[in-house]
Amino acid sequence: MSLPHSTGQFFTIPDFPAVCPFPLTVNANRDPHGRLSNEWINAFGVFPNPSHEKAVKAMNFGLLTAMCYPDADEQRFRIICDFIHALFAFDDLTDEGALFKDSDATKRAADIVMNALWHPYTYETGFKVGKVFACFWRRAMRMDINPGAARRFIETTDLYLQAVHEQVVRRAEDQVYDIEGFIKLRRDTGAVKMCFAMGEFGSNLRIPDEVFEHPSMRVLEDAANDVIILCNDIFSFNNEQAQDDAMNLVQVARRDKGLDIQNAIDFVGDLIASRIQLYQTTKRSFPKWGDVVDKEVLGYFKVFENWMIGSIHWSLQSKRYFGDKVEEVKTTRRVELLPRLAPTGQTYIPDLQ
Repeated sequence: MSLPHSTGQFFTIPDFPAVCPFPLTVNANRDPHGRLSNEWINAFGVFPNPSHEKAVKAMNFGLLTAMCYPDADEQRFRIICDFIHALFAFDDLTDEGALFKDSDATKRAADIVMNALWHPYTYETGFKVGKVFACFWRRAMRMDINPGAARRFIETTDLYLQAVHEQVVRRAEDQVYDIEGFIKLRRDTGAVKMCFAMGEFGSNLRIPDEVFEHPSMRVLEDAANDVIILCNDIFSFNNEQAQDDAMNLVQVARRDKGLDIQNAIDFVGDLIASRIQLYQTTKRSFPKWGDVVDKEVLGYFKVFENWMIGSIHWSLQSKRYFGDKVEEVKTTRRVELLPRLAPTGQTYIPDLQ
């Protein structure tokens, strides 16, 4: 997947692998399940043509799953891999496809996905992404998923879909956010909370609700979430600015603080470093709950940390953000600014009823 044209302008991204201190581990089940999961979603006919299927394969979502869920056993890994494929299929419709500025269609699509999760055995839809969600969720339910994790996954999916709808409405009306308001929205549009809930499933954790409700857990979740979404905003900035999409913190910082691109990138990079520090400080002072629960809690902290470091390394190996120049960007951290482009996603969604 090559990136077109040349502007002669460059910016430098932070050295994220050096900034993020957590160890990277890769799940040995990546092969063959990353490939099988890609074949699985293609069988639903979600993508509009072979070239789109080829582009999705180049994203290497199996690698993302392996880096972010290194402790999942083979069966759970495959289900999570299918979830990741389904999530990105939906997300790309709203970021660069047919739902980019269509709030009514986004609301219909969100309702279908939620119905697929609430009624995975009985709900019928022609919307292919909805079928994909129902399929992987049925299999997760059969794996004796912890009821708390299942509830959190459905609740955070609802939050994600509501936030995506708000983003589409705001994008269509050219409404803007300040920095604080945008970060609050991104904590849901980034879908990271869903991914954390699937981490509970992947590691088969059993954590009491009162632990999740503790204020320090909320701080840890928000800090880890911010690291992931803000790194993503830097990685995705080039493609999004080329499509004139303002829903990116780099763009928000440029507007709110009057910064040029490099200074806005550096501003977001400083925010990321501060969130990592906050995470580490809060983790050290997290209260004890007894040996059994504490072991489960440490497993959940690993979910946060695996996602922080795993998403960084995947972004610097996948072709999703930098195309054929990904190795060059990984080595030099220099990114050539893209010219303005037309949206590249799916332009029509059949059966959105």
